[in-house]
Formats: sequence, C-alpha cells, structure tokens
Amino acid sequence: QTSDRQEGMPYNISRSGSLKRCHDSSQDARGTYAWPQVSPRTAELARQWKDARGTYAWPQVSPRTAELARQWNDSIVKNCAVGDEDANQPLEKDSSPPVVGYPIQINFQDVHNRGGDAGDGGCRDARNSVNPELLTFHRHTPEMVDIFKSCHLQHGARPVKIVRASYQYAYDETNTEYLDCVNSMSHVGHCHPAVVEATSLAMVTEVASSGWEIDLGEPKYPKDLRQILPDHLDTFLFCNSGSEAVDLALQLSRLYTCGTAVIVVDNAFHGALDSVHQLSPKIYKSNNISKEDWVHSVTMPDLYRGPYQSDDPLAVEKYVADAKDVINKARDGGRKLACFIAEPMLTVPGCIDPPSTWLQELYKMVRAFGGLCIADEVQTSLGRVGSHYWSFQAQDVKPDIVIIGKSLGNGYPMAAVVTSREIAALLGERIKEYQCTRMMDAVGCAVLNVLKQEHLMESATEVGTVLKNELMKLQIKHEHIGNVRGKGLIFGIEIVWSKQSKTPARELADQIVYRMREKHVIMANEGDGRNILILMPPMCFTKENALILSQGLDKVLAEISTQRISQAVNTAMQPRVGSCEGRLGILQPQDDDDDSASSKGTVNLERVLQCYQDLD
Repeated sequence: QTSDRQEGMPYNISRSGSLKRCHDSSQDARGTYAWPQVSPRTAELARQWKDARGTYAWPQVSPRTAELARQWNDSIVKNCAVGDEDANQPLEKDSSPPVVGYPIQINFQDVHNRGGDAGDGGCRDARNSVNPELLTFHRHTPEMVDIFKSCHLQHGARPVKIVRASYQYAYDETNTEYLDCVNSMSHVGHCHPAVVEATSLAMVTEVASSGWEIDLGEPKYPKDLRQILPDHLDTFLFCNSGSEAVDLALQLSRLYTCGTAVIVVDNAFHGALDSVHQLSPKIYKSNNISKEDWVHSVTMPDLYRGPYQSDDPLAVEKYVADAKDVINKARDGGRKLACFIAEPMLTVPGCIDPPSTWLQELYKMVRAFGGLCIADEVQTSLGRVGSHYWSFQAQDVKPDIVIIGKSLGNGYPMAAVVTSREIAALLGERIKEYQCTRMMDAVGCAVLNVLKQEHLMESATEVGTVLKNELMKLQIKHEHIGNVRGKGLIFGIEIVWSKQSKTPARELADQIVYRMREKHVIMANEGDGRNILILMPPMCFTKENALILSQGLDKVLAEISTQRISQAVNTAMQPRVGSCEGRLGILQPQDDDDDSASSKGTVNLERVLQCYQDLD
C-alpha cells in the first residue's frame, strides 16, 4: 500500500475489507475527510473526484466506481471504511454513463463483490448532486454496520425514497426514474418551472400578519378562477388544505340551514381532521369507530359490485330509492338536514363514476328537505375528467358549495371553498380570515396559466382515450381484470381472482403495485377491498406514458398468471399487520383478517388519525 492524502472523500477505503469507524483526526477544519494509506488505484480515483460549485462531478471513472457512486448513502456511511481487497478484479463494461453525487443507500454486498480497473466512462450532469458542506456525518456501532450490510433500497414493502421530481417523473437517490401515475396533487406536473418561478418571486414580497390588517390590493386569482366556474359560485374562501375546506363547508351549511344532519356516501373519504373525520365512512367503518348519530350514509352506486348492478335495468332507480329512505330516516330522527356532501366522481372508494341521474335525483331530494349540496372536487378538479373543468359539470348538477384542494397550487398548501355571496356572508367578520394571500395569488394564477397554455384539459381527453382503450384490451386479455372505469386522467381497475366470481383480489393488487414499482412505475391500490388500482397522474401525462403503463401492467399480469398465487402475500412484500400501502406509501389502517366482515377490537382514534395522510 502507498500513502496519499486527498480531500473531499466522504469515507475511507482500505484493503482490509472491514468496516471501521474513522478517527476524529481524519476530519479537517473544513469538514472534509483525509484519505490515509490507500492503494495507488484508490488514490487515482480520489484525484478524479472534483468539487465544482458545490456539486460532485466524476469524469473518466471505471464502471465499478460509477456503481459505488450510485450506492453512496449520505445518511449511513459517512465515517466508515469499505473493503477494497478485490479492487483490482475485472468488471464487465457498463454501457450506461456513471451518475454521481446522489445520496443513496448502499448495498454493501454489491459494493464488496465488485472490482475493476480504471477505464473510460461518461459523465452525466450532476446538477442535483449533494453539496458536501451540507452533509451531516454520523458514526455507527459495529452492530449497526452489520445491519446495514444486509440493507437494500427497495426491500419488501419499504417505500421508494424519492429525492426529487419533475413533471410526471420522480427520481430516487440512485437517480432512477419512476413514472408517477398517482400523484394528482401535482396537477400540472412536479416542480413545473412556471409554478416554481411564481412561488419564488412571490416569496420575496410575502407579508404575514397576525392581529392587524394589511392592504395587499385586490388579488387576480379569484377573478381568473371565477371565469371557469358557474355564475352563482361567486365568493372564494381560501384555506390551507382540503380537510380544512371540508370543515369550513360544513360550518357554512349549518349556519345557512340551522340543521345538523349530514348525508354522505358509503366508503367515502373527506378528510382526517377530528372535526370532519365522521364524514368519512372509510375511516370509521374500517376501524370500528362509532358513527355519530347526525351522520347518515347512502349506498354507493356501484354498478359493478354493489347490491344493484349493471345487469339490472332498474339499478339506478333502486339506488335512488335507498337514498330517499336514508334521508327520510334522518328527518324522522328529529334532526334537520344541513347538507349532502359527495365527490361527483367517487375516487377514494375506487373511482366509481355514478350515473348522472343518481346524483341529480339526490340533489333534488336534499334541496327539497332544506339541505345544501356540497361537491368535493379535491381529487377531480381543474380539468382532470377531460370534458369539463369540474366533475360536477360532467354530472350536470349545480352544487351550492364546491371544495377544491391542493391541486389549485400544484401541491402548494392552498385550498378553497367556493360558494354564493349569500352563504359566505353568514361568516360575518370571520370572512377576513379566508382571504387570498400573495403566495396563493401567484401560485394559483401560474397553475391556471399552465393549464390553459399547455392545453392540459384537452390533453387529458386525448391521453385518457388512449389509456382507456389500452386498459380495455388488457381487461379482455387477462382474467384478473374484472372492470375498468373512469375518464380523462382518472381510472380505476378492479383486480379480481376471476371475472366470474368478482372476488376482490387484494393480494394480487398488492403484488401488482410492488412489481410495477420494480418496473419503475408508481401505482396504488384503493377501495373497500384494497383491490382497485387507481390511476391519477399529473395532467402532463402523455400517450407514450400511457403505453408504457399498459405494457408494464400487461407483463406483470402475465407473470402473475403463470404462478400459483397464495391468498397471503409473502412476508417480504407484505405491509405491516394492520396497515396497507395506499397512494404513494400512505399507511391506512385495515382489517387484520382477510374477511371483510371480520370482527375488530377497539381502535385508538388518535392513532387512526395519525395513520391517515391528508389526500387534499
């Protein structure tokens, strides 16, 4: 071995092959690390490590070095030494250019078992690399190191570690690109340049006040938003999340009607705040939480799996009759009706697109009993259905109150309650608490501009048509696809054990989600049986993306069909007991037993609410 000293390397490599803690003396005053007693080859690699404007670039390195760079984890091995006794062993040429500077989790066995000579290699732009001055170095005990040796990035049910995103793509710490098919909140695309620029500029002049008023002028965004809404919805109340907006809408309905009873749709989800979680049967049903006596559920009009299905010509009339019975019982219970709240397209229950006549009849009945009609557009707003800006327009109804979530700001924490001036006036002086801030004004206008300039609503129609056609082909081809439904860029795919039985195949849906993730496509399964694949990608989703999705799904289904699938998912792939992975790793409490009617014990309500991530 020869000695050489180079700065800028995050750990020490020695021939011993052992992982050991570095000494305090190896760190100099600038936070860099010394490189004592290394081989000539390692010293040469150190010389090739450059620090340019706070980012790492590594030109002309061997495939092994590129692999090592991909597997470098800024949170695990800052002060550890990695064995290098096989550093001179040859390695097959890697045709892909090295990517460096990304903080990832090391698979120690892969690093230890690979070697190679320095050779030619490309250099990819390291614009997203980590600034060494920002790294936090930790020391680990030998026991922790032993655990790290067996770690893998995507082992079992662990979520993907996303470090950045752009448009419809997300990237993990190895710079692997994933196609995002579920994140509807990034409405016009992750980190869209126009939205990012508007946010940055607005932040420079943002003023936050508490207890005193500031005249910020008249915002432009409410005027722009009003142009794409019906005339009777002329007043905007801005808040920070869809759950907060639901809470405010509920307050308004009770102030206006002087009633308390609320009608909801079975299996719906409207938020996990304590004040509104009772409006979400998805929560209280699955966790044995007592339903409040002022909440009344109508049967979800599911023509595929519901009590009345598409083969029944009177199915819609029967669903309407059931809803009328529920409203009459609510009235007979001595409580006055305050409102009926529902998604015009029921997304969380499994992307159920109810018959338009069903929703129209319910609106009529609710108004006949003196209640208000609230449309929850958190998941379906701003052109996602393709044919209209709002899904309630596609159902040809006129709600009294509309709730819009964080898609307004492309994920920025802003939401809105839109209603008439008459209803909003009941807030009195409190109406000042819901003004449009400068940040909301800038971000909201930017999202609307992108939506119009890039013709994303029209694109949702065109791309959605291609995607639905491809999914319908898969339904014909594969026994495990029972039903495909949706429009625009919002679809639900029923995964069943067989078309004839229609038995929900939750285990298959779980496996499909994980296997698609291995193919770098992010999906999620929802619904009461957790067997419905949900597709709600950013609006910049393309026809090419639709084909990649359908082709990958075709391969995964073919692989599953050739194997014997047990009722229980392998423990290495199964989420922890009592929970399941929903959209983008959302942990949602579930039954421990396979049977949907299984008995459940008492559930800690606080724990339940913590397990739900706000989907607004």
